[in-house]
Amino acid sequence: MTEPHDSTPALNRLGQFVQDDSIARLQDAGRSADSGRMIDKRSGLGLFAFYVVATLVPILVLGVVLARTYRQDLDEQGLHDAGEISSIVVEATVSPHLSGDTLSNGLTAEERAGLVTSLGPILGEGTALRLRLRDRIGHVVFDPERPNAAPFGPRDKQVVEALTGKDVRLRTHLNTDAADRAHPGPAAIKIYEPVRASTGSHFVGVMEIYVPYGAIARSIDQAYRSMMTLLVIGLLVLWALSGAITWSVTRKLRRSNAENRFLAKRDPLTRMANRFAIVEDVDAHLGRSGVGHGMTVAILDIDGFTEINEVLGHANGDEFLRHVARIVEASAGRTGFTARIGADQFAIARATCSDPTMATLIDGIRRALLDELELDGVTLTAEFTVGFVDGDATVGASELLRRAGVACRAAKQVNAPVLSYEPSHEGFDADRLTLVAELRHAIDDGQLVLHYQPKVNASDGAVTSVEALVRWQHPTRGLLAPGEFVPAAESTELIISLTDWVVDCACAQAAAWTALGMPLPIAVNVSARCLRDHDFADRMFATLRRHELSTDLITIEITETAVIADPERAAATLRRLAERGMGVAIDDFGVGYTSLAHLDRLPITELKIDREFVSHMTRGAGGDAVVRAVVSLGHGLGMTVVAEGVEDDTTLSLRAEIGCDTAQGYAIARPAPAEVFEAWLHTRRAPAESAVSSPA
Repeated sequence: MTEPHDSTPALNRLGQFVQDDSIARLQDAGRSADSGRMIDKRSGLGLFAFYVVATLVPILVLGVVLARTYRQDLDEQGLHDAGEISSIVVEATVSPHLSGDTLSNGLTAEERAGLVTSLGPILGEGTALRLRLRDRIGHVVFDPERPNAAPFGPRDKQVVEALTGKDVRLRTHLNTDAADRAHPGPAAIKIYEPVRASTGSHFVGVMEIYVPYGAIARSIDQAYRSMMTLLVIGLLVLWALSGAITWSVTRKLRRSNAENRFLAKRDPLTRMANRFAIVEDVDAHLGRSGVGHGMTVAILDIDGFTEINEVLGHANGDEFLRHVARIVEASAGRTGFTARIGADQFAIARATCSDPTMATLIDGIRRALLDELELDGVTLTAEFTVGFVDGDATVGASELLRRAGVACRAAKQVNAPVLSYEPSHEGFDADRLTLVAELRHAIDDGQLVLHYQPKVNASDGAVTSVEALVRWQHPTRGLLAPGEFVPAAESTELIISLTDWVVDCACAQAAAWTALGMPLPIAVNVSARCLRDHDFADRMFATLRRHELSTDLITIEITETAVIADPERAAATLRRLAERGMGVAIDDFGVGYTSLAHLDRLPITELKIDREFVSHMTRGAGGDAVVRAVVSLGHGLGMTVVAEGVEDDTTLSLRAEIGCDTAQGYAIARPAPAEVFEAWLHTRRAPAESAVSSPA
């Protein structure tokens, strides 16, 4: 029990330091924010100016196109209206007075008189400026201004066009026709309207009508001006609305970009720098300092943070992390770099020669975190494990962080509060990663094989079952034993695929032996990850059904570690398997941490004593005491007891004496492929069969 100490002065100094440091950081943040806002403002104005230019041109083009199109529509409408007038004139005042089938010989006096009477008012009222009746080839056969004149004027090809059904409507001026000799008159629309006689159904000629264009033009201009006003206002409103939307979006994008730039180098929860930022800062510092100027990088891993989240909830867990972050940042001050690099990990990087030293700094953080924090009525203090490493510019920030993480992981494994990095702490290298990647392909490419090692009865030596042991026929490394690749697979989800393959192959072999009349139970090893897999038992049953195999021919072997990793889930999976008649064996018993309570609760049928204890049986008095105790324990719980690692004949001879039910080891047989094992089995059975058949 440690003596209590008064931490008030230290906490007061820390509080003052936090306040001073926070003010300085806020001032720096304010200057950075002001600078960022000025840059963003200039960028925003530049973007908006670009929008003004970029959108004004297409809007102007759109306005011009719409204006021209509308003007053309108005002009077409004017011509159409003039055509309507000409059609009415011809049908109401010309056709009723024509009785002949042709106008080539001119008009009769009666026809001329009728036309003069009918067309006079039209000219007098100004409905038309000029009216001329032409024959089918274009000669003028009647003109109200010269009613008694003989046909005159040249041929007119537009008459022919009108007679063929083409609309001939032209904007022109009066007195511009080839038959005229006067100066050009007012603007007009010249229309060629085909004419039928009153008694005929075909066209006898064409009426040339000059409709005054002035009134039509004024109406078109007025409509055009009104439309242009509305168009300009509409386009300006559209442009303004688009500009407002663009300005709003631009501002939001600027804010979003600023936030993204911030979050790219900051942890969103604590607002500390993140891994990317501290790597960049440390590399920059090392680059400025040059070779020879060291950096010490430490990683602080909070102990028990998962329990805080589970018990108090993630909201309180987040508040706890912010509390730790404030103390870490305040303690490191402005002489180093800090970051949150993981869910419950913080990093500190400082120059090796800094004062105070990293050890003193960490000790100060540890004392500061002893200050209690109350969350939801629960009083908490923070404890952490630290791994640190010294390095320089030749190593690089990323590698320093990695090494500090390795030291932190090693510290947790040995329950040390602080640990400095040593190369011996490296436990997972590039070769192992490569091996895992190759193993994924090996499972699919048929590079794995099973070897079988027998278990024999302790009393008569009869083979009772076999254990399936996986081997890897590596294309370049040769035949690999399980110890060379299974541990790497167990650190990833790949162990599940590997175990599924082993189970399938073992079931296929058991089915083959059963078909040959030698049903032999096979044991397969199962890892902790498989026991935590909810679907593992279902896949086991499906494999047995596929091979039409009885469940009592398959036993699964698990280690003590697999049991204690997740006892509840492991027990649930094992019970499902045992309920279907499958055997369950505890492998390497004695070297792990299995409690007697686990043995009592789990459906274990077989206990395999670790080879370390078995090998001690022949090493003097008392060497077999542990084995005898385990045998007694197993039998008391109704289990079969197996002696593993029987390496010599002496140990083999003691197995029955100490009460083991079965034995397994090199003294009996080494693991071998199925065909080699079968040959060994036949050889072993032959003497026994001969002895049985011989007379007593």
